[in-house]
Amino acid sequence: MKIAIIGGSSFIGQILLNHLSNKKYDIISTYNRNSSIKSKFRKIKWKKFSLEDKKKNYYKYFNNPDIVINLSWPDIPNYKTNKHFKTFLNQKKFSYNLIENGLKNLIVIGTCYEYGKKSGKLSENIKTNPVVPYAISKLKLLKSLQLKKKNDNFNFTWLRPFFVYGNNEKRKTLFTLIRSSNKESLSKVKVCGSLVRDFIPVSFLCKVILKIIKLNNNFGILNVCTGKGISVKEFVKLNIKNKNNLKLINMNGKNPNNFEPKKFWGDNKKLRKILKWKL
Repeated sequence: MKIAIIGGSSFIGQILLNHLSNKKYDIISTYNRNSSIKSKFRKIKWKKFSLEDKKKNYYKYFNNPDIVINLSWPDIPNYKTNKHFKTFLNQKKFSYNLIENGLKNLIVIGTCYEYGKKSGKLSENIKTNPVVPYAISKLKLLKSLQLKKKNDNFNFTWLRPFFVYGNNEKRKTLFTLIRSSNKESLSKVKVCGSLVRDFIPVSFLCKVILKIIKLNNNFGILNVCTGKGISVKEFVKLNIKNKNNLKLINMNGKNPNNFEPKKFWGDNKKLRKILKWKL
């Protein structure tokens, strides 16, 4: 099976490539400015790519893959920039180009922010109401691909992950900050400990993607989540590198993201049914 990874040099992309490299797949991945990534994964066939490119036939450019996994989306974590609307247009053109030239299976990463400010356990069938340009643009792409599927024969899976964490070398996150042993750095960490979120390790997301690849089917929208909410305070306690440094972290900060509800997590009933995993 031939697989093309769009955004292979991203945080999730690199972890996914680590998982795929041990499998018997023919892997093609894209990079933009990060040319050093090619030496890290020598077995991967690399293609330079930007959503701003104007290729006539992307399907042919990626050597006619059986599956395309699209992880690419610039300007993260700046969720409020209007640049996301332009990204949507580029993503739509890119996806349509692949499908119209022969692609039969497309997997795209969405976001739990598509649900908007809805609280509690969120399932795939509830009404979405995103409030920031990033999530609005993601949802516009989803709807455009659902419309495309009505007239074109291809498998389509829209993975909607909740809060992915791991050793992200691309940018600072709560997880990378609390894994630090530097007391000065930890003393500057301020979080809203009462927020409740659904945190998933990046390795879990990649295992889900591997299973979806293997099943090679049409799954539509699929929450990728634990199905349980956990407070940010508890998440920090569980994952901080040195428990003695807990007192250094300010748990009484305000949530900077006013587009989120205080407490929300995912419903993973559909995910469990498809994967046949006990989560």
